[in-house]
Amino acid sequence: MVRLVRAEFTKLATTRLVYGMAAAMAAFAVLIVAANAAGVEGAPPLSAYSFPAFVAAPTKLLAGAALLLGILGMAGEFRHQTVTQTFLVTPDRGRVVAAKLVAYPLAGIALALATLAVTAAVAAGWLAAKGITPSSLLDARLGRVLGVVLLGAVLAAGLCGLVGVGVAALVRNQVAALVAMLVWVLVVEGLLMSLLSAPSLGKWLPSAAAAAAISSPGGARLSRLGGTLLLAAYALAFALVGTSLVVRRDIT
Repeated sequence: MVRLVRAEFTKLATTRLVYGMAAAMAAFAVLIVAANAAGVEGAPPLSAYSFPAFVAAPTKLLAGAALLLGILGMAGEFRHQTVTQTFLVTPDRGRVVAAKLVAYPLAGIALALATLAVTAAVAAGWLAAKGITPSSLLDARLGRVLGVVLLGAVLAAGLCGLVGVGVAALVRNQVAALVAMLVWVLVVEGLLMSLLSAPSLGKWLPSAAAAAAISSPGGARLSRLGGTLLLAAYALAFALVGTSLVVRRDIT
C-alpha cells in the first residue's frame, strides 16, 4: 500500500497540474490580501486582529482547489487511458483507488498549507509595512483564533480532496465530474432549497457542510465540528461507493 501511495505522489510530482495549481493559488492569495488590505469605506482600521481575516480569506477557494485536484487525479486515469496500465501493474483495483484516496487528500492538505503560508507571509509583511509589528501578531489569543481557522481550512481541504476522488471514481468521465460538481453547488442546492421551502435543510448539504467546517458558524449553519463530521461522512460515502463501482465495472 505504501508503494502505491508513493507511486501516486510520483505521478503528481511529474505533472504540471499540481505546480500550476500551487502557483495560481499563491497568486490569488496575494491578490486577496492586497484587496482586503486596501479596505473599503467604513471598514475598521488595520490591526493585528486583521491578520486572521487576511489568512482566512482564501480558505473556501482552497477546498475547491483540493476537490478539483482529487477529481483530476482519479478521472485523469480514465481520460488519458492510463487506467488499463495501472490495473495491469496492480490488479487489485481496490488498493489502487485506496492509494488515491490517501494521496490526493494529502496533496490537497499540502496545497492548502503552502497557500496559507504564502498568505500569512504576505499579510504579515503588509501589516508590518503599515506599522503593525510582527511581535503583535504573536498574541496568544490571536494565535488561538488563527489556529482554529487554519485547522478548519486544512481539514476541509483534505476532506474535499477525498470527495473529489470519490466523485471521479463514481462518474469516471473527467468533464462530467467537473460539470456535475459545478451544477450541484451552483444550481441544484439552491434550487432544491427553494422547491422544498425549507432553508434549514440546506445546512445538511455538502457545500454547506464544507462552509461550516471552514468558517465560523452563523445563522442556520452547523458548528465547525458538526460541519467537519458531516463533510467527512459525505467523503466516506463517495469514497466507498466510488471504490465499489471501480472494482465491479468494466474499465473500457
